[in-house]
Amino acid sequence: MPYSPSGPLVFYPSYCFGLSPTFHTWARLTATDVHTLEFRSGFEGQNIYFHANHPIQWVRLVGVIVAFDVYPNRIIMTLDDSSGLPIEIFCRKNTNHSTSGIDTSVGNHGVITLNRVSVPKDDAHVCITSEGKVNLHAFDVGSVVKIKGGISEFRGEKQVTLERISLVRTTNEEAALWVDNATFHTDVLSRPWVVSDHEQRLAKDKAAGVDRKRKAKEERRRKTKEAEDRCGRRRQEEQDRGHERSRRGLQWKREAHQPERLSSRTR
Repeated sequence: MPYSPSGPLVFYPSYCFGLSPTFHTWARLTATDVHTLEFRSGFEGQNIYFHANHPIQWVRLVGVIVAFDVYPNRIIMTLDDSSGLPIEIFCRKNTNHSTSGIDTSVGNHGVITLNRVSVPKDDAHVCITSEGKVNLHAFDVGSVVKIKGGISEFRGEKQVTLERISLVRTTNEEAALWVDNATFHTDVLSRPWVVSDHEQRLAKDKAAGVDRKRKAKEERRRKTKEAEDRCGRRRQEEQDRGHERSRRGLQWKREAHQPERLSSRTR
């Protein structure tokens, strides 16, 4: 850990996470920071980790790509930011053979602009993020990049699941990003996250209110669906009765004309 607090760290309930300076932002970390993030029980399957008592789900990294491996269903980039440990950047490949996507063309200041383009079916560098399709053709070993993504694990090793990527064009831009990282560490990560009792009560009340609204909304949806199902069943029953009346009416007409046809034959 970057510091040793005098007392035990306080880990707050998840309803307080909205107050955290690290939870709803791209935490400025190094690759070594990501590897040393800790997991706590109770957050299984949520990809939430902790730096001291700071909850973190999204990270931003800056470094150079030292390996770029393309597999049938994924792309793995290895990022080295000189922090001591490299880290893998994972991206699931586009396997639906779509012919259109979003191209990450490089604009001013190395920012990636998403443009709708035609993507060949055999393009090996198209991958999928939660925001759409990204073409990584502009990136290769030696590219200095800014990576944003979530945290995941593979065979016990932490990795970053790619969400956004952009080229770092100049040394000045890279230096500014490292200054931003240092400021984030100094102002946020170097001290414990503290939530007052009053803030906790407000957060809990807010979470309870949101939960009540969610449950009330689900209850309204349930009742609406039940009413629609009842109406649907009534309509179906009425249709079935109408069909039955029609069937009986036709049967009655056939039976009523049957004696006439028989008498005509006997004559």
